[in-house]
Amino acid sequence: MSTATEATWRKRVDGWIASGQTCKEYAARIRVNPHTLGWWKWRLHAARADARAQGTGEAGFVEVTEQVAASLTSEAGVLELEVGRVVLRIRGHVGADVLGSVLDVLEGRR
Repeated sequence: MSTATEATWRKRVDGWIASGQTCKEYAARIRVNPHTLGWWKWRLHAARADARAQGTGEAGFVEVTEQVAASLTSEAGVLELEVGRVVLRIRGHVGADVLGSVLDVLEGRR
């Protein structure tokens, strides 16, 4: 499989995740097959998990979208972080100091 193909699908999957839409809705919006989009999400996630397990995973960045920013300022918001096999959910308002502390702890345990 070409790197260009994987990069194209990675952008599509990242766009879908950031959109907050269902797979079917986002696939229709970008005019791709929803089953193919779902398969690529699974494939890319599995590849990342394999890389982490082998210690070859690269540090990544998460784009902060308006949707993510809004959840951080909302009292009813939920911030979800996936680190390896652990999913951390923080409910309610998340201040920058709290988020910084959580990230410091996670970074120290790598």
